[in-house]
Amino acid sequence: MLELAARLHAEMSMMVCCLDDAGTWACGLGDRGIEVHALRRAPGFRPALGRAIARIAAKHEATVIHAHHYSPFVYSCLARVWRPGTHVVFTEHGRLSDAPPSRKRMVANRVLARFPGRIFAVSEDLKRHLVQEGFGPHAVEVVYNGINAGPPPDAGERARARQQVGAAPDTVVIGTVARLDPVKDVATLLRAAAQLIADVPAMLVVVGDGPERLPLERLTSDLGIQSHVRFLGYRDDVRTLLAGFDVYANSSISEGVSLTILEAMAARLPVVATRVGGTPEVVDETCGRLVSARNADDVAASLRALACRPLDRRALGDAGRRRVESRFTVDRMAREYRDVYASVAERAY
Repeated sequence: MLELAARLHAEMSMMVCCLDDAGTWACGLGDRGIEVHALRRAPGFRPALGRAIARIAAKHEATVIHAHHYSPFVYSCLARVWRPGTHVVFTEHGRLSDAPPSRKRMVANRVLARFPGRIFAVSEDLKRHLVQEGFGPHAVEVVYNGINAGPPPDAGERARARQQVGAAPDTVVIGTVARLDPVKDVATLLRAAAQLIADVPAMLVVVGDGPERLPLERLTSDLGIQSHVRFLGYRDDVRTLLAGFDVYANSSISEGVSLTILEAMAARLPVVATRVGGTPEVVDETCGRLVSARNADDVAASLRALACRPLDRRALGDAGRRRVESRFTVDRMAREYRDVYASVAERAY
């Protein structure tokens, strides 16, 4: 959303509305002249937020609301009740678990599906899930997430990043970037790391914060691997840190299209990731290894194989970089959504 707003603002006036607080990235939008409204919703379902969004849309003279994720979609549909001339674009980016389709949503979506001008998922797998939850199979389209690949890291950046995490020259650094939430299942990665560390001089770097941090730190202690694991918390210099990793790992039990996997590929890192959600549409055998979810043995085996084969790591990392440049750029994503906004806006007149 940040990339879309920043890249398209010159062509199409953008404004951002947050259901909750404005958050860390709001200042960056403000610096680009993009207004940010924070609604600070109270817990529970708050239908009045729909009217608040409608008022903000009217003030901005918006003809299109792009709702990212399901709750913003619901409130944007309510906003359209109050301001019928505003069209809704809905993009679902992922799921909070790998649970079966929600019956509650299946019922609600029969009504809500009438509201949006266009519906998108960020992967074919997520599209299938939306269809299972009540959206028409021909109504849901796919636009893959994209990133700004930027230049690959050089030897100097790698040395500085490894110094930050305290990695010795011969240490294989496994890195992951994630909100520390149950859906990311970092506990399985820690158990896999414990197996790897028993055989290979390696360390695990965990970047991110969240409600699972304390339980994960306790698990690290219980596994006896505290000296081999670094919890860095939230960082705004993730790409700088990626330069020091040798392998990128993702142990999620559900995933849309992970931006951090794409960023790792852009940094020429081989990827070991769970075979869930849209990940197999991003990572294939040319650039990484797919493993079973919730299976520490499977994760450890793939990490061990790559840890012992630096030439394989290099080949997979180079292929991942090429894959991002050819299929998952932010420029491609912005062009696709720009065309969507223009098409939907035409219907408002």
